[in-house]
Amino acid sequence: MKNKKHIIDFMIYNIIKDEWTWISEMKSGEFIYNNKKVKVFTTDRGYTFYQTKWPRIQISNISWDRCKETIKDRQDNAEHYAYMDHLGDETLKEMYDNNHNNWTGD
Repeated sequence: MKNKKHIIDFMIYNIIKDEWTWISEMKSGEFIYNNKKVKVFTTDRGYTFYQTKWPRIQISNISWDRCKETIKDRQDNAEHYAYMDHLGDETLKEMYDNNHNNWTGD
């Protein structure tokens, strides 16, 4: 007997369409998962993406399982990501300050 991959389906509330639906049947809309808004959209080729927005980045996943992992990772490691964003801001400011005269010709 072959092992079959079993998908656990659950209901979510589509806040755009104002209705309950199964996650596996959702083709477009938005819902909240672990206090994070998830946007769902399907391309004209039939691929469904689950998109989340975070400070400085948005992440689109092709599978709901991967999207859940992304949300968990981003929430569990929020301090790390905030620190990395801060470092990025400081680096950009330093580059601007160091090269401002080169950019403007001043």
